[in-house]
Amino acid sequence: MNSIQAKAAILVFFVLNPCISILGQGEEVGRWKRFETRFENNTWLGNPFDIVLNVVFTSPSGKVFKQFGFYAGKDTWKVYFMPGEIGKWDYMTKCSDPELERKSGGFTCIDSGLDAPLSPSGKQWKIGSDRGDFPIIWSPVVADGAQWGFRGRNLSDPMVQESLQFADEIIGARLLGFGELVIAPVDWAKNWPQSAVPYIRGKEGDEFYLPFWDQLNAKLDAARDLNMGAYIMLYGDDAMKPDNFGISPHSVKELRYFRYVIARLASYPHILWDTGIDIGEYRNIEWIDWFTDWFLQNDPWRHPVSSRSGGGSGGAMPENGTYFSTGGSSIPSRSDLLELYSKSDVPVVHTDHWRPFITRGDWNNTKVRIAMWRCGLTGAQALYPDYSQGAVDQKILQEGGEFIGIATTFFRNKLKSDLLELQAHDELILEGEKALLSANPGKEYIVYDENGGDLTIDLTAKKHSFHFYWYNPRTGEAVLPGKTIGGKVQHFSSPTDGEDWILHIFRK
Repeated sequence: MNSIQAKAAILVFFVLNPCISILGQGEEVGRWKRFETRFENNTWLGNPFDIVLNVVFTSPSGKVFKQFGFYAGKDTWKVYFMPGEIGKWDYMTKCSDPELERKSGGFTCIDSGLDAPLSPSGKQWKIGSDRGDFPIIWSPVVADGAQWGFRGRNLSDPMVQESLQFADEIIGARLLGFGELVIAPVDWAKNWPQSAVPYIRGKEGDEFYLPFWDQLNAKLDAARDLNMGAYIMLYGDDAMKPDNFGISPHSVKELRYFRYVIARLASYPHILWDTGIDIGEYRNIEWIDWFTDWFLQNDPWRHPVSSRSGGGSGGAMPENGTYFSTGGSSIPSRSDLLELYSKSDVPVVHTDHWRPFITRGDWNNTKVRIAMWRCGLTGAQALYPDYSQGAVDQKILQEGGEFIGIATTFFRNKLKSDLLELQAHDELILEGEKALLSANPGKEYIVYDENGGDLTIDLTAKKHSFHFYWYNPRTGEAVLPGKTIGGKVQHFSSPTDGEDWILHIFRK
């Protein structure tokens, strides 16, 4: 067994033994991990998913967080909570059902080594308090190519373990995407198994299928321990439109669904909430604003929330949205990305799936690679490459995944400045027909040249000496290191013509 298999085995063991993984010895819980406790209630009446259980947590510093509890089956209610402060936490329940009222307890939060939550920082993304991030959304691909495969299989399934390993080690994903959450086994998903859908077949909107949610939590627990989270788009379109299942705007069924989503999925560091595909076809702007405000009010951790617009999706940017979710099936140009960045006051996420295995958008690995560098060097705009739809070609998947991982590795490990300090400065390129440049002028310059050749760069901001090398976006190899002098215009030639290269110039 290699080290990765051993790590995966440990993750499976702890997830399948919740008293160990969640509470720990002496009810110690790692920071940004999940505390869980349960409450018995055998006198409930009506639909158990309609009992609103609030659990109020008080942090060591006195901050108060309110999280929904949820029905977990067998006359049991649970609460999931993610502590963000080291020290002793207390909790107390509030519920109209007397069996669930005024239950109290506590736990101790200890350090875990996990990254703090992904959050907006002006127009860019950050991890924790001050570190910039370039978040990649990735749909995990299982070996047999079944689109439902990741969401419908258990964590212990070798294909799920392999897909998590690929997302972590090859892609460097920050967020996992697995399609809209509300999918029913009808129309194009008519052959999907019960294990892949959130409601009991035929009871959509009324009764959740608990094994789906239990396994989704297990997989997200494993992802969290690899510093990954999830992009959660709540609704689909066409046959999956929520109204087809009686989930109409502001209805009992809709609020039941939203509460359950918060209760089960909010207690992870890296979460993005989004409304739905082509949301403008079945919800108006007032509803989009209400959705956003509802999630900001009821998510204790106020994870980023938005609603996709553009690219034929309809809808609009919510008034209080904390990131800009944009559609679009084809590769965006540098000018398109700069326009998005300049017009938005919050980070941009390209939430449309860019899919090489279907014809929409005419995507291939080369376009995915170019998109990675264009988005990364234009405010680190997040994107969603998706190799899980269509007939999966393993060779193309492997190559494309490596291209993505080479870029994420560069942005996480090779920069001398922080991502938050880098801005587009194409005006510093004096020669280079298909080149773009992001810089912390006087300290660091990153040039992406889509066809290689000669570059002339204005380095007049500072007179001191710089180091440089060429980074191959196809292999991850750094070649031809050298030194140059600032305070003047300098000329560079890429290792080869007709291929894309990154020129990295920096003060040591």
